[in-house]
Amino acid sequence: MGLSLVPVLPVLPLSSVLLGHSSLVLEKVVEKFRAFGADLLPKEEEEIAKEPLPTLLFLTGGTEHRALEFARQAPKPLLLLAHFGHNSLPAALETLARLREEGRKAWLLTEADGEELLRFARVAALARELWGKRVGLIGGASPWLVASSPDPSVFREKLGLEIVEIPLSALRDRIPEAPEMLPEGETLGVGESERRMAGRVYAGLKALIADYGLSALSIACFGLLSEGCTACWALARLSDEGLPAGCEGDLPALLALWLGQILTGSPGFLANPAEVDLKRERLLLAHCTVPFSLVENFALRTHFESGIGLAVAGKLRPGPYTLFRLGGKRLEKAFVVEGTVLPEGPGREDLCRTQVWFKMPKGALEKLLREPLGNHHILIPGHHRPILSLFHHVFLAD
Repeated sequence: MGLSLVPVLPVLPLSSVLLGHSSLVLEKVVEKFRAFGADLLPKEEEEIAKEPLPTLLFLTGGTEHRALEFARQAPKPLLLLAHFGHNSLPAALETLARLREEGRKAWLLTEADGEELLRFARVAALARELWGKRVGLIGGASPWLVASSPDPSVFREKLGLEIVEIPLSALRDRIPEAPEMLPEGETLGVGESERRMAGRVYAGLKALIADYGLSALSIACFGLLSEGCTACWALARLSDEGLPAGCEGDLPALLALWLGQILTGSPGFLANPAEVDLKRERLLLAHCTVPFSLVENFALRTHFESGIGLAVAGKLRPGPYTLFRLGGKRLEKAFVVEGTVLPEGPGREDLCRTQVWFKMPKGALEKLLREPLGNHHILIPGHHRPILSLFHHVFLAD
């Protein structure tokens, strides 16, 4: 299951000492917002300060100074909520103006903004799922990712993520002599040895996940070619098991995969843009691994570039998808478009094994070519542009 359509939003209630019945006002205001589809959960100041998007609920006027004092202790994006009574809105407006003067990222919503509040609650829940988690960067970023290697400190600063850098040798040390399971499915040009090695790599990655307490990982997988194997099958399997797993040490791509998985409950497809069809506004995406839950059928083949190891050649289910890419030195840029995965697959032998045509909205393909953010793009099942764009605006855009 993906993110709840009505996530809970923890809030810090603020009321003036002059109001003798703040608990009654709080009860009425919470009920009023609940009627608009937002489930507000009052919490103490210490708990709200730990939230990735601290939310202040102005119950009354005369609360501006307390709100600013809290803001100085919590240097994060802030959400201000106001209702239409007890001078709540005037206090919130005054506070927002001061926060903006100080260069703070802050937004004000009222009881008239039910749909927008629900979107903010969902992006806050997305960030909450990430906060405090550990991410494995195994073998570093691949050398060709010249625009896709932001400093790991950016992930901690903006999202509370800890990037754990793990040498590829640590994986080699944890690969067992015999696999616990073997890849199953139709095979084309691969045999028992490739299947066994893929299963061993999967077991080694599972061991590292346990060793380091990882919630997601990306691996410089080409470093395994000297061992006669790849990580393609293992990454597909881990993704289907709910652990976002990406290729080539690309952390921005991994974050995009992870956000899609939290949002939808389904893994995404990380791929290279391989061909553009400007006339028909479509993009050909290809890669050598794809989660099995996304495909109608698949075959196990060798890795495209090397001709060794075990890759996944799958046929993605057609239908609505969102194409997502994060970029910039501080993840301050994003490319998000909604479109359709088409049923036809080219089946080319000069590209990575899984290949898919993605129909894009008018002008989107030109933007991708004119203002690229890098190579890898993520296909996420369903249409999710509003939530992903808002998440980026709140937590990543500078």
